[in-house]
Amino acid sequence: MKITELPTEVIDDLCQEDNWRLDIDPGFDAKHEFWMKWQHFLELPEETFSYSEMSEEDLADFIDFNGFDILLPVSRSHHPNIELIRSISSSNEKTITLFLHDSFHQDCFTSIHDARYGFLAVADRYEKFGCSFYLASYYHFCYLLNDDYEFAKQIMQRKLSQN
Repeated sequence: MKITELPTEVIDDLCQEDNWRLDIDPGFDAKHEFWMKWQHFLELPEETFSYSEMSEEDLADFIDFNGFDILLPVSRSHHPNIELIRSISSSNEKTITLFLHDSFHQDCFTSIHDARYGFLAVADRYEKFGCSFYLASYYHFCYLLNDDYEFAKQIMQRKLSQN
């Protein structure tokens, strides 16, 4: 699934901040978490109101994890750097919790021990206008522990050996 395939009604609905907000933590020991509108990740700003230049690559798009289309609040340029560590689906598959390894910020991933840095996402099923996918409402930096950390170290080792 691609964002460009969604009906206009879905994009308009997701951009309504009263219905869909995102609790986000930029990560790497940031001092504050905050909420954002999904609009920031779905639409390019009007040039007259933009504080920074954005392109289509800066917008979000779906990423597939285990057959589930999930919309995360990261630019599509992050996708090649994101790997699933673990997913937990609710019994009715209305909510998915994801533990992710995202090495997009390569300066923070220079040794095997950096594999402890991960992200936790909680995504709820969106079912409107004939569409069905998962939309993250929570995306936070986290420390990976135990088996998750061991799996992330394997991913890090592979990535470090490719460079």
